[in-house]
Amino acid sequence: MSIGSIGTVSNHANKESMKILAMWNDSFSAIELGQEGSVSSIFSEEYSHYIVVHDPLDIRFPEKHEDWNKRFSNNIGASVVEFLRSEGNTVYVKGLIAENGSAVYGIMPYTAFDQKDAHFPGLGMQDIRKAVLAVVLPQISGRKILDIGCGTGSITVDMAHMNPDSMVYGVEIVDGLVQQCRMNAELLGVRNTEFKTGDIYDLPFEDSSVDTATCFFMLHHLGDIPRALLETRRVLKAKGKLITVDPIGHFHGPDLDESGWQRFFEGAGYSVETLNIGGAVVSHATPSLEKQGKLD
Repeated sequence: MSIGSIGTVSNHANKESMKILAMWNDSFSAIELGQEGSVSSIFSEEYSHYIVVHDPLDIRFPEKHEDWNKRFSNNIGASVVEFLRSEGNTVYVKGLIAENGSAVYGIMPYTAFDQKDAHFPGLGMQDIRKAVLAVVLPQISGRKILDIGCGTGSITVDMAHMNPDSMVYGVEIVDGLVQQCRMNAELLGVRNTEFKTGDIYDLPFEDSSVDTATCFFMLHHLGDIPRALLETRRVLKAKGKLITVDPIGHFHGPDLDESGWQRFFEGAGYSVETLNIGGAVVSHATPSLEKQGKLD
């Protein structure tokens, strides 16, 4: 028995960008429903979250994430999404794990989220991320803020919202993700952001032009961390600040503790202070004046 689709996904997700699945939990998608009146018959203000059944992803995740394969990469995909709003026959949701153009086959309320005593198990890296951001985001300021490796732009948009008098730039090497960043910012109505396609080894910014730069859970993915830190230092003002966050003991990248990250920063000409928050190293680094002349 075949099941017909009731709608189509519209976002900027593709096979390559979906490999980093966690980024899409905070990203937005549109679902174009196929029949007039479908929105009112499916969605209700009584429920905040829905299960969306859609085409599966055309990728396989490592054995460590076999649960992702079961949910998203078998015969069908199933995402728990947050309902944002609707316009005509278009519904906007958060957290849809489906590529652009995927067919949607069914949508139903996920009522557990709306129970007052609901309890949900921890999500590992997501829990670390939440704990870190609660501490770090209020510390970020400056007229010109640069978020390097911004992914789908959720943190960039949060920084822009918290710094309405600043201009917050997001840089990401994958052009499709940059398009998704713009979509997310537009849907949230955040105007003091600008997203660019760029490489941390060759940032599209002038020397000494940035007040604050950030790298969230990104440096440990790089093949040449010292080179990235030198390039970031190039665009920072003399009294600028670089704030980075990287996990300890993550399955990908170098397994560095606080002292290991300190050595990287000091070798690239920074003065740095580090803090461990829930299993992640937060580094606050500033260009070291005694080493400034080596690059300038």
